[in-house]
Amino acid sequence: MPNEPTPPRLLVVDDVDDNRTILSRRFGRLGFEVIEAESGERALEMIKVQSFDVVLLDIMMPGIDGLEVLRQLRETYSQDQLPIIMVSAKSSSEDVVDGLLLGANDYITKPVDLKVAQARVEAQLSRKRADDASRAAQRELQRSLETLRGALASPDAVVDGASPALGAKLEMASAISRLCERPGFEDMIGLVDGAIGLLRQMSSTLEPEAPGQAARSDAIRILSIDADAQDREVVRQMLFEASRAVEVVELTDVPSDEGVLQDRRFDLLILSWRADDPRNAAFIGTLRAREAKAGEPRMPIVALSDNHEHSAAAVAAGADLHLVKPLTAAGLLNAVVGSLSEAAPGARARA
Repeated sequence: MPNEPTPPRLLVVDDVDDNRTILSRRFGRLGFEVIEAESGERALEMIKVQSFDVVLLDIMMPGIDGLEVLRQLRETYSQDQLPIIMVSAKSSSEDVVDGLLLGANDYITKPVDLKVAQARVEAQLSRKRADDASRAAQRELQRSLETLRGALASPDAVVDGASPALGAKLEMASAISRLCERPGFEDMIGLVDGAIGLLRQMSSTLEPEAPGQAARSDAIRILSIDADAQDREVVRQMLFEASRAVEVVELTDVPSDEGVLQDRRFDLLILSWRADDPRNAAFIGTLRAREAKAGEPRMPIVALSDNHEHSAAAVAAGADLHLVKPLTAAGLLNAVVGSLSEAAPGARARA
């Protein structure tokens, strides 16, 4: 049995019982776990010992008011870590401005329109979950990089035979590391590129990548194949956040011929993998056969699907990586590091 998703936790802070009850009932019916705090003091106590996804915080309360609660919380939690929506009696109130300046994520006004409250809470929840997932992926990437660096630590190691599979992994890793260059990823990209270079040096048959060769050009050419418009938009957004120039050719279906591939070389193919569509495997197989016959470099292929169980079939068909949607830079880098780590245990000490 798969684990049930954890319901989002909402803290409602208001000194008026009826206000808390109305909001609690509404969000409880929407699947939230709602916790109530009747004062600013109680809210601060609860947040010290519990985690919440979003806080609805009334401004005007006796004792510690909402603005003071917000000020204290922002000393510990950023807007990404703990979204706080202020509840104000007047839309033009100076309190609203003060709240936004203190770091409130949003505000709603009284009397509370429940549909507006729902929309704003769900918007903040969506952003927080995306940020949480990104931070978790980056933490996992850092752990994976440490593991890889440990596996490659011996200066006397050599990769056994430098199989064609290793060469394919390195070409794929090189292309994807360039694609994932963006602010905040500089150190991680540096470590990935260092691992790529070290694996090349360890190889007895692979030549080190020459500086300035075509594979390292600034422009990155991507072929994206996906029938779902929303998934294509997610891929497009991720690609365009890269620090390098990216040129994307989009197709809504697997091409029936290789015309799109004959005129130009792509640095990466991103293919939406459907287990019930044999054309995916056939297309990759045809591409790999053409590359082998013509002696062309192997094009890195990333297969995307909504299920981890599709990985074996996609890789067996000729894809280099399989990822579960949605596509993210951190997810791509994690997969690259995992793939390189598979090559590292093959190292042995020189005789």
